[in-house]
Amino acid sequence: MHHMTTSKTDLINRLSRIEGQVGALKRALETNENADCARILIQVKAASAGLKRFAEAFSRAYAKRCVVEQKDSARFATELDTIISSVYSLS
Repeated sequence: MHHMTTSKTDLINRLSRIEGQVGALKRALETNENADCARILIQVKAASAGLKRFAEAFSRAYAKRCVVEQKDSARFATELDTIISSVYSLS
């Protein structure tokens, strides 16, 4: 399980990387009819995995913060962490 605190800057950086990957995919399709399909599929997988990691980090950072601030319950935060891990570890 990940127990690190994710900053807003880290989340924005993650989105920027994903945005760059998606932009590269779009450019590859727009500019090259004979694009390397295997390379594009690898890029699609990387962007998809990056978005999944972003979703997990975002869920942890914001859901935990909101719950902990409002409920002030360490046990509930731990349970929430377990739930998030379970949801995002499914492939």
